[in-house]
Amino acid sequence: MLSVAGSIENHTHNHQDVHLATSNVRFSKILVGTDFSKPATQALAAAVAIGQRCDSEVFLVNAVPPYVDNPEAFPVSPEVFQGTLDRARENMKEFISHEPGLHRLRTKPTVAYAGAVELIEQVANNEKVDLIVVGSHGASGIERLALGSVAEAILRKASCPVLVTGPNCYAEHHPFRSILLATDLETTGLRPAQYATALAQHIDSQLTLLHVVENIPRIPGLDSEVLENSLRQKLQQLLPAHADFFCIPKIRVEYGAPAQVILDVAKSELASMVIVGLRHRAALSDHLPWSTLSHIIRNLRCSVLVVRSHLA
Repeated sequence: MLSVAGSIENHTHNHQDVHLATSNVRFSKILVGTDFSKPATQALAAAVAIGQRCDSEVFLVNAVPPYVDNPEAFPVSPEVFQGTLDRARENMKEFISHEPGLHRLRTKPTVAYAGAVELIEQVANNEKVDLIVVGSHGASGIERLALGSVAEAILRKASCPVLVTGPNCYAEHHPFRSILLATDLETTGLRPAQYATALAQHIDSQLTLLHVVENIPRIPGLDSEVLENSLRQKLQQLLPAHADFFCIPKIRVEYGAPAQVILDVAKSELASMVIVGLRHRAALSDHLPWSTLSHIIRNLRCSVLVVRSHLA
């Protein structure tokens, strides 16, 4: 069983005094959305790696697209509906059998006629899952659609953290080995840092806190070194005082385009997981727009954990 730390305590009403303290974060219930594709297989492998360390129950969800009601089309018999559902259930059994790691975990498959996003949302709410895992095809083109419609909708709607695996993501047997938290320090710092610190409470884990300065502010009389030291101090404040006892923390302030810098730092730190924050339900934070998120998911060799930034 993974024992982890990291929760936000606010001893005053001043936002500047909010800091990270210790508590438990557990991924005891993990939902994997699947259409039996290669991205779904990658998502399942990531979920199993986490599940084995958290002793999780894994919920596998497959939505069979409902037939469109078309008055001009031939009526669909109940036998056809049932046959389609039966084939999907057989595909689910085969999907599960191809992942040996699932045999050591409690699993609960769900196959139903429904929209994929609606069914995932329903099961997540009913089962009170702690983590949703989905695969992304990572296609290039229009950046807003590069994550895939299901992955994008889940990111917008889910209240729990969402782990997204991209097309270049490889199976990481130790998902908490090296964690990279990318934060803008304004709207996406506290709660994602809670998860990053908590998951890093693992033997010999490395935790890197990264802030990317895209445009250096031109303030008369402000020394760039003073600015960087201030940013480093803010990153340091996201760590519990005893972080050195359970992980190897590192603070990095880098300059450039956020997407490329995150990829470069993830590579240099041999990241096994990248954590980013969402500002609210409606959209991604200004610091990490869809184009940036889709770019890093498409090119990273590890999974991306997306955490809402509101205090829970």
